Amino acid sequence: MSSIYKRKRNGKNDGYVMYSIYAYDPLKNKKRYFNITLGKISPTLTWDDCLKQKKELDRVFDIKKGGKQEMQLNKAIKTYLKHKTIHFKTKPPKNSSIKLQNYHLEKFKEVIVKRYGSGIMMKHIDNSILSWYFEIRKEELKTSSMIVHKRIIDSFLNWTKD
Repeated sequence: MSSIYKRKRNGKNDGYVMYSIYAYDPLKNKKRYFNITLGKISPTLTWDDCLKQKKELDRVFDIKKGGKQEMQLNKAIKTYLKHKTIHFKTKPPKNSSIKLQNYHLEKFKEVIVKRYGSGIMMKHIDNSILSWYFEIRKEELKTSSMIVHKRIIDSFLNWTKD
């Protein structure tokens, strides 16, 4: 449930309108509070304008409700890579490993999009698509490269299922 309200500072209204919602955050993989400043009430920004912005923001956050499975493949890969570079447990990944992940995920996206189109969602990628994909890649890659490729793709798919 979302709301808009006039912000108070030191017990007095300061004229700013805030938008607040408890919604899913794909980077942190959990729900959290979002507080967004819509602007200051003035001749150029009225309460009705704020209500219109609230409807638009509600629509945007409704799209995010489904979580990672509702993301399109391209958006999921971008979010995953951002997640991997920001949320690390011990030390940040090396540039070479980031490039390697980027390369393998881009190849994965390229092959899947070529056959199924750019709008494919993560929930539509099932075992039959993955077995078809790995058969194609097995012919193109050496065994050692295939192991690394499969590990990176599996890590990405496990992240989307969590």
